[in-house]
Amino acid sequence: MSIDERARHDLYLAFESLLGSERADHLMEMLPPVGWADVATKSDLHGLEERMDLRFQATAGDLQRLEERMDLRFQAVADELHGLEERMDLRFQAVADELHGLEERTKARFETVDHSIESAANAVRAELHTAIREQTRTLMLGLIAALATMTSISLTAIALTR
Repeated sequence: MSIDERARHDLYLAFESLLGSERADHLMEMLPPVGWADVATKSDLHGLEERMDLRFQATAGDLQRLEERMDLRFQAVADELHGLEERMDLRFQAVADELHGLEERTKARFETVDHSIESAANAVRAELHTAIREQTRTLMLGLIAALATMTSISLTAIALTR
């Protein structure tokens, strides 16, 4: 209950009539001033401190739960990134395997082409050897025939000259 200035004045007048003006002045000085109800007491401050402690504890708990949720989210993101990294490694390995297979097939094809070229070269060499052998035989037979002809002509010339 708060006392306003009018109620204080009525109280002073009542004390003055009962106790006299000096004693009424002393008694009124002992009363708290008007608006004293708005001033906080030590117990009010203690209650406020307890409520603030509870709020700080609740806030700390909220922050702890938020931190735990954030840790879980970060862990989930880290797990997702790890899974993505593993999938990317598998894909890169598959591409590397495919490139290795392509390299092996390319090598096999080059070997086939090399064998084909070598076979063709051997065939050309064989034909060339055969042609050279036939040409050499023809040339030798021609030379032998020419030599025989020259020998006959020489012998005939010697026989005629004798």
